[in-house]
This record gives sequence, C-alpha cells and structure tokens, in this order.
Amino acid sequence: MFIIRRVEGLSMLPTFSHGKVVVGWRFRAPRVGDVVIARHHRIELIKRVGELQDGKVFLLGDNAEASTDSRQFGWLPSNSIVAVVVTRRRTK
Repeated sequence: MFIIRRVEGLSMLPTFSHGKVVVGWRFRAPRVGDVVIARHHRIELIKRVGELQDGKVFLLGDNAEASTDSRQFGWLPSNSIVAVVVTRRRTK
C-alpha cells in the first residue's frame, strides 16, 4: 500500500524541500540510506536511515543544522518505520 505525505520543515534539504509531496511504500524493509516515514511520539517524521542494528533504526535529517533526529532522541524501534519513500511528486 502506498501512502502520501507532505514534507514539513527544512530538515531534509537539499533532497526534499518544505512542501514537497512524497510517496511511501509500506511493504519494503528499510535499508541504510533509504528515506523513510517514521513515527516518533505520535508524530510522523521523514528522515534518512543512518544505521540499522538489532531491531533498531538510527534516523538522520539530510540538513543536520535544521533537523531533530536520532542525534537528539536516540535509536527508534524498527517497527516505528511506517513506509520507505519510493518517489516524490511534483508540486506547484
């Protein structure tokens, strides 16, 4: 199943700018380097997988200066990954 989300904020610059629409696929396991949609404290985040280890994932924003990610909140359980981003849609 595909899910569609809009990027909020600047944490994924230059890969994804604020307002970009991304499409995620729920049925693929994430790999290091993938951009994913994850849930942390009931908030969805769009971040890049930095590391996978023992059922946990370390997430990083591409723009470290503007990102709140695993460098602040630590490792997340792998089941917090909602989808792997497979494409982005053009927006006006």
